[in-house]
Amino acid sequence: MDLHIDVELKDGSVCRMARHAFNVFLSLDKVARFRRSDGWVDVGSEPLRDPETGSSYPPHADRRQDL
Repeated sequence: MDLHIDVELKDGSVCRMARHAFNVFLSLDKVARFRRSDGWVDVGSEPLRDPETGSSYPPHADRRQDL
């Protein structure tokens, strides 16, 4: 699993950053969008995971998609 995230900041710069750095920039409201496995996510328009727990899923939820 890659430990880096593609991020576009509100100043227009695009970079790859470690998850911890991403969480810091996200909490400082500097992230415009970031890439998930299914595409880019605009911050503020889609639900995000809780940065404290790292998840928006209920405990023991099956996160695998049906194929």
